[in-house]
Amino acid sequence: IFDSTLANTVGEQPGSCIYAETCGHASVMEFNGDVYACDHYVFPEYKIGNIKTHTIFEMMFSEKQLRFGADKKDKLPTQCRECEFLKLCNGECPKNRIIKTPTGEPGLNYLCAGFKMYYRHTKPYMEFMANELHFQRPPANVMYWAKSREPRSKNQE
Repeated sequence: IFDSTLANTVGEQPGSCIYAETCGHASVMEFNGDVYACDHYVFPEYKIGNIKTHTIFEMMFSEKQLRFGADKKDKLPTQCRECEFLKLCNGECPKNRIIKTPTGEPGLNYLCAGFKMYYRHTKPYMEFMANELHFQRPPANVMYWAKSREPRSKNQE
């Protein structure tokens, strides 16, 4: 989650489909050649073809697969679309969107509250590292910066 958060903070691909804006690039093939939209969705309704009858290209760029990927963004509840952390989590994995928002809209990630705590806590550190990267300095400088922000105890004075 750390690397994905930093990547999303600087506008790069997160490296993990669950934090990407859309999904659909983590298909899975079963022993019999059946290919499914995602390794979390190995169910008949998410089968996009079979390697014996379709090419990987045909399956990965099929209308069904493209719709599956776009639905990650398009089916976000209003609470997510208006969230200050949307660009960091992008609603996370659709398989975890199993609860309703306080207004009753379906599709809220059951891990949302925990993610918000994490993003609030890491925001200043991620912003600092993003700035370091922008100026081609090592993001590890965050360690010195964080230490300088710590309150000094009486024993350290």
